[in-house]
Amino acid sequence: MWIDPNDTDHLITGDDGGLWFSYDAGNKWVKNENLPVSQFYHVSVDMARPYNVYGGLQDNSSWVGPSEFPGGITNHQWENMYGGDGFWMFADPSDPDYLYAEYQGGEIARVNRRTHESRNVRPLPQYQEKKLRFNWNTPIHVSPTQRGTIYIGAQVLFRSRDFGQTWERISPDLTTNDPQKQKQEQSGGVTVDNSAAEMHTTIFAIAESPKNPDVIWAGTDDGNLQVTRDGGKTWTNVVAKIVGLPRNAWVTSVEPGHFDAGTIYATFDVHTFGDMRPYAYKSSDFGATWTPLIAPDSPVRGYAHVIKEDLVNPNLLFLGTEFGLWVSVDGGKQWAHYKGGDLPAVAVRDLAIHPRDHDLVIATHGRGIWIVDDISLLRALTPQVLASAVAFLPARPTVQRLQAGGGWSNGDAMYIGPNPPSDAVITYYQRRRHIFGDMKLEVFDASGKLLGTLPTSKRRGLNRATWSMRLTAPRVPPAASAAFGAAFGPHVLPGTYTIKLTKDTATFTTQLAVVPDPRSTHTAQERQAALDLALKMSGTLTDMTFAVERMNGVRQALDERAARLPTGDAVTKRLRAASAAVDAMRKKIVATKEGGMITGEERLRENLTDLYSNIVFYDGGPSQTQIERADALARELADVVRDFDAWTTRDLAGINAVLRSKKLEPIAVLSRQQWEAAGQ
Repeated sequence: MWIDPNDTDHLITGDDGGLWFSYDAGNKWVKNENLPVSQFYHVSVDMARPYNVYGGLQDNSSWVGPSEFPGGITNHQWENMYGGDGFWMFADPSDPDYLYAEYQGGEIARVNRRTHESRNVRPLPQYQEKKLRFNWNTPIHVSPTQRGTIYIGAQVLFRSRDFGQTWERISPDLTTNDPQKQKQEQSGGVTVDNSAAEMHTTIFAIAESPKNPDVIWAGTDDGNLQVTRDGGKTWTNVVAKIVGLPRNAWVTSVEPGHFDAGTIYATFDVHTFGDMRPYAYKSSDFGATWTPLIAPDSPVRGYAHVIKEDLVNPNLLFLGTEFGLWVSVDGGKQWAHYKGGDLPAVAVRDLAIHPRDHDLVIATHGRGIWIVDDISLLRALTPQVLASAVAFLPARPTVQRLQAGGGWSNGDAMYIGPNPPSDAVITYYQRRRHIFGDMKLEVFDASGKLLGTLPTSKRRGLNRATWSMRLTAPRVPPAASAAFGAAFGPHVLPGTYTIKLTKDTATFTTQLAVVPDPRSTHTAQERQAALDLALKMSGTLTDMTFAVERMNGVRQALDERAARLPTGDAVTKRLRAASAAVDAMRKKIVATKEGGMITGEERLRENLTDLYSNIVFYDGGPSQTQIERADALARELADVVRDFDAWTTRDLAGINAVLRSKKLEPIAVLSRQQWEAAGQ
């Protein structure tokens, strides 16, 4: 707590829930909501679109929130689903309306996500059995192969095949069952701690093999690592096979391999004995032999909390320690400290890899949830790629997200989590910095038409460029008000596009897949109709810009010549009158008086750009009303252009004859060819 030395009613205190302010000596408190400092223990994801993130917080319950939300992800998008200290939390794969959550001491519940009603499904002691030893951070595991099957660990392992209604014990006591480590009543201080934090000799990590449901692993907080290969009938403690591991090491995580049933990864924590080193091992033979994954000279710092094997590339490993996230692309031979997105050196307690979206979701104990979008490029960082002069790295198909509105700004008092990028991301690798010759990155459609040129980086290593997946914005004539509605081009259609990198005389290409948002109901025909109308209106705006440029050119020429003649001269008056006539036609096209977006003048330009924006910011087909309105505005523009052309034919020839008599240069009307050649 901090007490303001100049005003003792002003207090600031920090706790597991964040930062709090009081201005009346603690009678009332205001919570600070712009610091992402939540302390997550575990994290999981579901298969919704967009997917949701689940996790438990130290002393702050269990929560679920979206991985993206229009306008950004705020605290208001997160739902509190269960009380106490939150730990493991999973969506039920068989019913998205339900989830599993727990608080300390194994108090697991099946919770209705819609109504928030919860049913406690905790295993209970048998007749005359002493209380079960559940760890404060009790492990829960949802079977990756059998829907409805879940596991929970005490000193024995429980399995339920009916969503927690009934439980079977599928193991004996898997811990050391050392009575000297079960004296919390005698060693808990003046009174026994009521949080269950002192419970020892417990199972702490559980995992069923995704390749074989009969292979189940269980690690304990007192140094045992047990495996069954027959669904729990028999168990083998393999911890003694791990050469170099200190005795009584806390098993912090077990990760069965995704490619072979005999593969297992495990992390261990010995920091309570004063050993801060990370311990992580791999076995490929059900624990008979082990390989250390962290060499003595490794840069990895902090005791290990969790290890994950990638779902696609078995050589890609992620390690969470007390001091951050570490990545290996060669199966654990070398590790790099991941600092992307300014991820701090904070405790990483758990990790989840989304099987569909390929995101890495990070549970930190002090800086909330972090998401690394699309780890496809990490999967591709092979030695062969790193030896290449230039290489494009693969990415998941780029989703054209729904152009949805929502969200609300609460100023700097509210933290807003960023959404994943809405643009297509192109990643390329250069072994050396580009120095000589031009370098450019271009996008082509299936017909070979150039759609755009993207900014590039010439630096060595990984580089990224983004493409909005939009065509060029239309050209809009100048006016008294801004044409915000025409600031963007229309979306390209879903399909495959070619990305071409040119380095001096060398070229490299890759393909970029653009797909519609899976939530979208718009058909390909509707998208094509919207694009066709947007391009038609863009053409009308181009015609409009050309028409206004012609009028401005003639009007400015008339005014310039009038300024060179005496004020009262008859020719001067004729030139001024002609300029006013041309300007009157211009005013039918563009607003000439400053005003707001709502109350300002509405001319053809303003009406057309407003209609255009309604088309390009909706991916579905246009309405018949919109189609007819676009046609009407194009005809109205044609009427004004026809009037101007008639004026130039009728009046300008006579004006030019008078100008020649005054030794002044005649006025020429800009042609379309001249305008386009000038790059206007």
